[in-house]
Formats: sequence, structure tokens, C-alpha cells
Amino acid sequence: MQVDKNGKQRKSASAKLEPPVEKTAHLPGDVLPGDEKLRIIPLGGLGEIGKNTMVFAYGNDMFLVDAGMAFPTEDMLGVDVVLPDLSFLKANQSKIRGIAITHGHEDHIGGIPFMLAEVSVPVIYGPALALGLLEGKLAESGLSERTELRQVSPRQIVRMGVFEVEFIRCTHSIADSYSLIIRTPVGVVVHTGDFKFDFTPVDGEQFDIARLTACADSEEGILLLLSDSTNTEREGYTPSERTVWTKLNEVFSQAKGRIIVTTFASNVNRMKQVLQLAMNYHRKVGVLGRSMLNFARIARELGYMSYPDDLLVSIDTIRQLPHDEVVILTTGSQGEPMSALTRIANDEHRMVKILSGDTVVVSATPIPGNERSVANTINALCQRGARVVYGRDAGVHVSGHACREEQKLMINLCRPRFFMPVHGEYRMLVKHGELAELCGVKQENIFVLENGDVLEMGREHGVKSGAVTAGVVLIDYNRDWKIDEEIVNDRRKLADDGLVSVVVTVNEKGMLAAGPDVAMRGIILPRGVPAEEFVLMVRSRVEQILKEGERSKLLSADGVKQIIEDGLTAYFADTMKIRPLLQVVAMRANAMLREAQPDPDRITFKQGKK
Repeated sequence: MQVDKNGKQRKSASAKLEPPVEKTAHLPGDVLPGDEKLRIIPLGGLGEIGKNTMVFAYGNDMFLVDAGMAFPTEDMLGVDVVLPDLSFLKANQSKIRGIAITHGHEDHIGGIPFMLAEVSVPVIYGPALALGLLEGKLAESGLSERTELRQVSPRQIVRMGVFEVEFIRCTHSIADSYSLIIRTPVGVVVHTGDFKFDFTPVDGEQFDIARLTACADSEEGILLLLSDSTNTEREGYTPSERTVWTKLNEVFSQAKGRIIVTTFASNVNRMKQVLQLAMNYHRKVGVLGRSMLNFARIARELGYMSYPDDLLVSIDTIRQLPHDEVVILTTGSQGEPMSALTRIANDEHRMVKILSGDTVVVSATPIPGNERSVANTINALCQRGARVVYGRDAGVHVSGHACREEQKLMINLCRPRFFMPVHGEYRMLVKHGELAELCGVKQENIFVLENGDVLEMGREHGVKSGAVTAGVVLIDYNRDWKIDEEIVNDRRKLADDGLVSVVVTVNEKGMLAAGPDVAMRGIILPRGVPAEEFVLMVRSRVEQILKEGERSKLLSADGVKQIIEDGLTAYFADTMKIRPLLQVVAMRANAMLREAQPDPDRITFKQGKK
């Protein structure tokens, strides 16, 4: 035992691992054993920004912290939403006692409607704003009866199975944000959620540091800290939200025409500032974007902001007003292709066009992966004559996540025996782990995990033990379909290197009877090679591949397809430095002449026209 600065005894943070812990590699879809071990399992949010979903399991009890979504990267063509794979939750749903929500951002609650469509969750605890947003999502999806929503207040403790979860106020970029103190049978775990230390919050809601320190100073202390890693590459402190007011006020005071502001729809405090400035400068506000309208409505209904009834007006009314009496609050801060701002920038919005003298304020920073889309939107706005205020130096946006000095403060406030960085790309997790070591956490007590890894914790030990299924699910909103990852890969190949189609006909012995017929789409040809010559080159190569195959053995139709795919893939990569999508069709000559059942020992390919 060691004595802390207050003279209280507490267990040593440097305690050695207990005798070897049984390591179980959990196969995809396996049900976790109901033994008395605390298991912490990230299904999303590690090695990425988004789809934050963390599982806590002990015995036959399990609960989740958040269940989020992520936005697709630019190469995920046709994908609208990225979700965690739910296989593990489906296999263990009888153990799920509930979900604890830290705050109302989409990367923390956006996956819940999709989850409830497939997984039984009896109750969801969370702050009023997050639940207000979630309630609308569930009603829209017809899932309101699938679970119970229970609102929590600061320092409230809820029980889910063997777990006690205390919600404590923290500061972030959305109102009503919480960190969690989780009491488990093996010790206390703190999950920070998304946080920064804002000592002058615009809503007056301070981070409940006293509760954290009281927990750390208790005889038991804090076993494990899970902490937000997003800004671990940034030195210093994250500025207060209050600093944005000065810069926005400056923009409003200088603008001679319309002011168009884009920010995260969920940033209620930022929205409040824009509305207050509009009132101060005698401007009316038009709101564009469904999510922005929903947030404004729900936040007002719940009392998070107030404004006169006549402040918000329709876009039709906005178009009739003098330009110096107009503010347009819009979605599109991330350059989303179908967002209002992107359509305005591309001159595709039917009601709003960029006019000379417009000032556009981008009050947000790009989420990693969205940088190019945001840059394209800003470029298009500038080309149409708008003055665009954007970027970190402009001061019209501050992050909601802690920088390195605040992360150090969190670690030193909690003084955990073990540390696990969460919420960030892998390099961020690594750097955050290094920071924890600088703050006194022993290297062997720091766990940098990946989605699906299982962390087993005891009172005096921690060990990574096996993994569960933790892939991704891709969603097309327009069709309400799940998209197979292979389809997205095929789309990527088509976009990068085009398509080559090869059709051959083989006889019953697998030998070439007709063809090959070759077609191509979107292929960038080698310099000086006409399309006709390229086709002849591919035909010749296919014939050579088949001859080489015939010399080695008689080929089935399956064998024909495989050796053509393998041979052409290597040929294109080595000779032409391209990797097109290959479509190989092998037809049996006898199937074209008579109706017959295929040989069960052969694979018959999809028939098509020659």
C-alpha cells in the first residue's frame, strides 16, 4: 500500500500483473463467457474519428457507452453513413442492460437507430438534449417502442446490472455533455467522453472537476482512465468558446451585405451566439438544412436557447429583405455534397445564390477526411465573389476537444493506475499513451487498442486478451440499404483505373471454344497505343494464359475464370501499372446448345451474350 498526499492509503499504481491471466481469442460472433472478469471492448472510435461505441462487460451483464456513426471518406463512393459491425452485440444481446450516452453528437448517438433495428436494448440513459435529438430519430424510424429513454441530471447514478454509472458535467462543443464514473466489481473506471476544460463556458455549466478529484482521492482511487485523444497532437490549451464571440461580432460589424454562417448543427452554443448577434445588428435569420432546423427547434423546446418568435423567418422572406438585414444559418460545414452550403457554392440551390458583397463564415474545422471537400466548397464560394472567413487563424471556431495540457490535467486529476486512450486516429492514441507515461502512468499499464480488442481488467492487473468482430457497415441512405464492402472496393477500382471485361466460351473439357471477346471502359491507355491495339494485346494475353493452363491440366470453367483473372491482374500491374476492375465471364459451349443440368463437380458461370 502507498500513502497519497492526503495521508490516505491507496493501492499502488505500479502493482505487478497477477499470475498469468487466461487469454481467450473470441472468434467472430462468439458469446462472451459469463465469468467474473471486467472486459472493455471498443467496437468503434479507436483508430478513427467517429462511430464511438464502447462495451463494458462483467459476468452476464453488459452495457454500452455511446453508439455512434461516422461519415464516409472520399473514396467510399455512394456511402452515406459508416456504422460499427453489430455481430458481437447480436450474439450477446441477452446480456445488454442499456446504453449510457455522453452527449448528443452524431458520432456518439447516430448509430442507435440502426442498432435498435437489430439489437434489443432495454433502456438508454442520457442528457436531455441528446435524448431530445434521439427521440426524433427513433420516431422517424418507427423505433420508439424498441427502448426506453431516461433523462439524467448531473451527479445522478444509474445501475445497469452490476455496473453503477455516475454522470458528471463536462465541457465540450455541445450543451449537456457528460463524463462518466463507472463503478465495477473490480474498481472504478472513468470515461471522459469528449471534453475540454473551458473555465468560462458560454452557458455557465462548469466541468465538475470536484467530483473527479473526490473519486481520485478516495481510498479505492481510479483503476482505469479512458480519455479523449482527438487533439493530442496540439500543444497548449483549447480556447474557450467565449473567445469566438469577439471574432463573430467583428465579422457582423464589418459586413455590408448578407451574412451566411455555417457550423455544426449540434453546436447549440455557437447557434445561440449567431442568433444573439443577429438581434444586436437588427438582422433576420433564415435557417437552411434539416438538421439545423431540428437542432434549433429541440434546443428551444428544451430551454437551451431562447429568441423572439419573429427572429427566424422563411427563406422566401429572406429573399425580400435588404441584404444588410439578413443572416442565413446553414448546414454544410464539412463540405457534404448534398448540404445547403455546398449546393449554394456550386450554384445548385434553387432559393439562395451567392451575391456580390456576401460574407460567408465557416465556423467549424474539417473532420479528418473532409479537408478536400471543405476546401472545394470554400474555393467555389470565393470564385462566386463571396468573402469567406475560415480557418484556425480567423478565430471564428474553437475545438471542443482538449489539447495536450488539458489532457495532462485530466490524467493528473484522476491519477489512474491504468490508462486507455480513446476517440482518435491511431497515431493520436499512441501520442496520448506517451503523454500518460510522462504523467507517471507506467508503460506496461497503458493500453493502445484497436476496434475489437478485448481488454480484461482485474483489481491489480490489465491484459489485452483476444478480439471480437469489429468491422464496418456501410449505408446508402437513399435506398436504405447496406452496401457490401466489396462493392465499394469495385467502385473505387472503377473510378481509379476503369473496367476490362473478358468473355470466353469453353467446351466440356475446359478448353477454349470461342473468344476471347474484350471490352473496356474508362481505361487510360499507354501513350501511343490506340484502343484497338490495346484490345488485341489483351486478347493475345488471354489466349496465351489459356494455352499455358491447358498444358498443365484440363481446366474447369472455374479454372478458366481464375487463371484469366490472375494472369491479367499481373499483366496490367507489371506492364501498364494499372489495376482495373476485371469482369471475366466463362460460358460452357454445351449450355448454349441444349438444356442440361450442370455437372455438380463444376461451377457454371453466369451466361451472357457474346
